[in-house]
Amino acid sequence: MSRFTIRLLALFIAWGVASAQAQEAMFDPGDIGKPGSRVGMGMRSLGPAKTDEESRSLIVQADGYAYLGDDVTLRQARLTALAEAKRLALQSAHTYIDSSTTVENGMLSSDRIEAKTRGSVRVLEQKDHGLQDGRYHIWIKAEVRYDLTPPKGQEVKALTSASAPLTVRAWTDQKHYTAGQSVTIHLWGNRDFYARVVDVMADGSIVQLAPNRYRSETLFKGGVTHTLPDPQQGDRFQLTVSPPFGEDRIVVYASSNPLGAAATREIGMGLGQYAGDRASLANVTRGLTLTPTGGAQGSTAGVAEFHEAEWRFTTTP
Repeated sequence: MSRFTIRLLALFIAWGVASAQAQEAMFDPGDIGKPGSRVGMGMRSLGPAKTDEESRSLIVQADGYAYLGDDVTLRQARLTALAEAKRLALQSAHTYIDSSTTVENGMLSSDRIEAKTRGSVRVLEQKDHGLQDGRYHIWIKAEVRYDLTPPKGQEVKALTSASAPLTVRAWTDQKHYTAGQSVTIHLWGNRDFYARVVDVMADGSIVQLAPNRYRSETLFKGGVTHTLPDPQQGDRFQLTVSPPFGEDRIVVYASSNPLGAAATREIGMGLGQYAGDRASLANVTRGLTLTPTGGAQGSTAGVAEFHEAEWRFTTTP
């Protein structure tokens, strides 16, 4: 058996047009837990308003400058300019969060989603422009992570509001599957978003489900539930459980701006396999464009919202 075949056994991807076994359900937070509701099926206590793991951040860009002087060396000026760029990046993130965490939807109009940055600035990209008009100039693209605390008792409605920070959910109909069962992935966002969806298999291999060769569009409409696979969107694969069994992780990288490109090796059915590990995929995905595109709501020059969500399910014979 080839290495390729072994790698795909954790979640066998069969050729053919995916059958639409269930109609898409509009995500209405009020439906969670209601008898007969498909929202939250297989996860009654959490519903799709919760994922197994998630992280929020802002991708920002900033310019730092530092003047040279008689007592300031070139190296010192460079370090000062970099520190200034990081400070301005953090300040920009604070300003953006503060302006986007007021929920404007009826009874929540006077409430605020408390946001707290984690204080660290991770530089994703840096350009050293050197001396310009007597100042040292450094430009950075950086990531600032933050946490949200919605108003108590209003967690679901607050985070699913279109005016709230970008929130994306992924889930399957069940948390556990047995051999031969088909898996359908559901995807929802509180507003339009760009996304990359991958399956991190039990053996660590990473298969990109969307976009793919036959579904090139990366912009998803907010407020509606999307499914993978979806033949109406061009998908030509099915997800069918087969050995070896274990845990699969569906990871969604979502942003208000177009995501960074990730090179994959075509493995058939329009799908691609990422050769690196999850950490490197996360890094290249964050290499996104920081200019307004007119596509996703909320895209702003110099600032992009980023949300990473993970959903896990297990398989057995």
